[in-house]
Amino acid sequence: MATLPSRFEPGDVLPLYQRLAERLRSDIAAGLHPVGSALPTEVELCARHAVSRHTIREALRLLVDLGLIERRQGAGSRVVATAPPVAYVHTIRSLAELYSYTRDTTLEVADSEMVVLDEPQAATLRLSAGTRWLRIAGLRLTADRTDRVCHVTIHAHARFAGLLGDVGREASPVHALIEARSGERVAEAVQEISAAPMPAAAARALASRAGAPALRIVRRYLDASGGTMMVAVNWHLADSFTYTIRLRRDDEAG
Repeated sequence: MATLPSRFEPGDVLPLYQRLAERLRSDIAAGLHPVGSALPTEVELCARHAVSRHTIREALRLLVDLGLIERRQGAGSRVVATAPPVAYVHTIRSLAELYSYTRDTTLEVADSEMVVLDEPQAATLRLSAGTRWLRIAGLRLTADRTDRVCHVTIHAHARFAGLLGDVGREASPVHALIEARSGERVAEAVQEISAAPMPAAAARALASRAGAPALRIVRRYLDASGGTMMVAVNWHLADSFTYTIRLRRDDEAG
């Protein structure tokens, strides 16, 4: 296996702490830091990777969220697992981390077609009945394509349909393709999470059963005027996905 450089290139897309977390996660999976061993100290990691202590702490927090390490004040960081305890764990604290979900997975498209929304579909998606959308359905897989993350149905506004003919063959996320090819920018992303029975189509794709406990995540991508550019509905098996949101105290509020 090729040795990864210890320092990072300035042109990399992901935030620095996420890249460092991924580097450390790869080292743990490769056995460079066995279960039960201590990771290098924050000072050592700062020197090794030429990053700030804040970046180190953010990266280590991600590893804690993944269940790979535990941290105790005065005792450093200890490796407790070589892989996350569930199939996929996603942590979000910013719009960039929301986008990393689609960068860190692969979309396998099953079908794509133009549709006109009827009243029930429009109500479910919170869109207008009678409007035209490009509907893309498929599976989202882990980056190495070994595990199914979720079943996904995307509705992209009809004005983008001509730009998305290669979805599934192109590695970029759908929202990124829309931005790059249309010149329009996603100004805001709204996410809704709810528990619901698994629908039949998603159950078949995930080798589950219709009605099984599931997590439904809806992401709406809005333009500067608040108009909907794209809606993605993701269905996850209840026992194979963890979504972590870390909230910090706002000292200024007190």
